[in-house]
Amino acid sequence: MTTIVFRLATASLLLLASIDPACFVRAETAQSAGKLRSLGEQAMAERRFDDAVSFYAQAIEMEPDNASNYYRLYRVHNRMRNFVSALRDITQACEVDPKQSEYRFHKAKLLVNLGRCDDAVVQYKTIQSQGSNTSGLNAEEFKAAFHEANECDDQVKAAQKAFAQKNYRDAKMFVNMALAHMEQAPDLLFMKSQCQYHLGDYFGVVSDTGKILKVHSQNIEAYQLRGEAYFRIGEHDVAVQHFREGLKLDPEHKGCKAGHKLVKSIVKKEKRGDDAEKAGNHKEAIDYWLQAIKIDETHRAFARPTLLKIITASTAIGDHVNAIKLAETHVEEEETLDGIFALGDALTGGEKFQEAVNVFEKAMEFEVSLDRMNDFLQVCT
Repeated sequence: MTTIVFRLATASLLLLASIDPACFVRAETAQSAGKLRSLGEQAMAERRFDDAVSFYAQAIEMEPDNASNYYRLYRVHNRMRNFVSALRDITQACEVDPKQSEYRFHKAKLLVNLGRCDDAVVQYKTIQSQGSNTSGLNAEEFKAAFHEANECDDQVKAAQKAFAQKNYRDAKMFVNMALAHMEQAPDLLFMKSQCQYHLGDYFGVVSDTGKILKVHSQNIEAYQLRGEAYFRIGEHDVAVQHFREGLKLDPEHKGCKAGHKLVKSIVKKEKRGDDAEKAGNHKEAIDYWLQAIKIDETHRAFARPTLLKIITASTAIGDHVNAIKLAETHVEEEETLDGIFALGDALTGGEKFQEAVNVFEKAMEFEVSLDRMNDFLQVCT
C-alpha cells in the first residue's frame, strides 16, 4: 500500500513539473484582479469612492494591459468630479484598446466638459473613421454629442478672436455660451475673468477667479487678477493677501510683485495722511492724500473717498474755495449722497448758505433720514 501511494505521489509531481508554472501565476493573478474589480464595483455602489479607486489601482498593477481597469477607474474619478484624473484614466484606456469606440466616446464627452472642445471634435472624427466599430454606440446620442462639441468649438474660437481684437463684450458673450457646455474649464473661465476686468465688472472677476482657485489652488495668474480686482474695488488688504499668495508660489512673479508694490505704496501714503489728520496737521494730511491719489489716478474706488477727506481737511484750514471746487468735481463725476453732503458742508463753510440749502434740498432725492436733513438745514438758516 505504501509503495502504491509513493508511486502515485511521484507521478503527480512529475505531471506538475511538466506544466508551465506561469499558468498558475496567470490564473491566480487574473482571479485576484477580477476579485479587485468586483470589490471596486461594490465600493462604487456604496459610494465608497476612495476604496473603489484603491481597488481599481491595484487591478491595474496586476493587469496593466487590461483597458477595462482604466475605464473603471475613470468612472470613479468622473463620479468624484476629479476630471483631470478621469481624463488621464480614459486616455490610458484608449491607448490600451484604441479600437474601443465606447472609451473614445467617453473621452470626447469629458474633453468638452473640461473646455477642450477642439480635442473632443478630433475624438469624434476618429470614432467616425472606425466605421463598424461605432456600432456599440447609440446613433442619436453620438450625433447630439458630436454636434455639441462642434458648437462649443465654434464658440470658443469666436471668443478667442474677439478677445484678441480687444472686443471684450463679445468675447465674454461667446465665453458664456461655451461655458454652458462645461463644468470645469479654468482657462476659459480665466478669459471670462479678464473680459470682466476690462469691462469694469470687478465683482464678477472676484467670483470667477474664486472658482478657478477652488479647483486649481496654485494658479498664480488667478491670484494676480483677483488681487487686481480687489484693488480696483478698494479692498486693499485683501488685494495684498492675494498678491502674497501668488508670490509664495513664485517669489519672482512680475505681476504679483508689481501689484503688491503698487498697493503698499498707496496704503503707505494714505496712512501717513490719516496719521497727520489725527494729529491736527490738516495741510500735511492733504499733501499725503494727494500723493496717494497720484500714484494711480485711475483708481477711483480709492480716489473718491479720499477726496472727501481732502474736502473736509480743506474746510478745516479755511481753504473753502478749494474745498468747494473739489466737492463740485466729486459730484460731477458721480452723484452720491456723501458727495452732495460734502459739497453742502463746503458751501456752508464758505458762507454760501443759499447754495448750500439748494444742495441739501437736492439730497432729499436720496433716501436719508429727516433728522439728519433737518440738522443740515438748521445750520444753513
